[in-house]
Amino acid sequence: NEQEQSSSSTRSKTMRDLSSDGFGMLLPIAESVDNWTGGWGLSYADLRPETPQTAAGRAFLATNICYAAAGLALGIKGDYVLGSLTEVAGAVSFWYHYSQLRFGTERSEVRLALLTDYITAGTALITGGIYIAQMGITTLPQDTILIAAGSILCLGLCWIWEFGIPYLFWHSMWHILSAYSAFLIGQAHLPSSSPDITTTTTPHNLFTLFIPHTSTIIDNIT
Repeated sequence: NEQEQSSSSTRSKTMRDLSSDGFGMLLPIAESVDNWTGGWGLSYADLRPETPQTAAGRAFLATNICYAAAGLALGIKGDYVLGSLTEVAGAVSFWYHYSQLRFGTERSEVRLALLTDYITAGTALITGGIYIAQMGITTLPQDTILIAAGSILCLGLCWIWEFGIPYLFWHSMWHILSAYSAFLIGQAHLPSSSPDITTTTTPHNLFTLFIPHTSTIIDNIT
């Protein structure tokens, strides 16, 4: 498969000269990521022929709404930390994937967005990890653990099938499930961090309302 070979070839490139890629003050971090991962860390999937204008491309980008919904729902419930970080991660994820679809492979514009995505998503993930450590993983409902594990599985699968529609599908599932995981973990953390805030006195959470409509988005991708 030509796309698979292209993806594999892109991932194997090492020791890029990133000095003219517009990283600015992030250049030392970009060079470290590129060197530590042998070029893998700042490479990304070839999604041709999809673009931000195709149905599959639009549906893929739309799954980033899940992060906005999860972050807003957490903010309404009183968790402004993980809620804000989740919203920022979603905005940067949209920027990265829009650039990925628009510019194609080996572009500095996409690598900058990808590095920023690592930083914002990583910050949100670390915060979620701190929440779990504070609560104790045994206190989490089983469905929360399964959804979080499913999100990681989907992320791994989109790294295996890192081209075209398979990537769009599995990475879309990563967006949906990881956003839902952030919401569930933040919600579970609320009683322990803010005893005065309950999960029943807030408006019907927006994220749960959005979930039933994600099947339509996935249908557009496939």
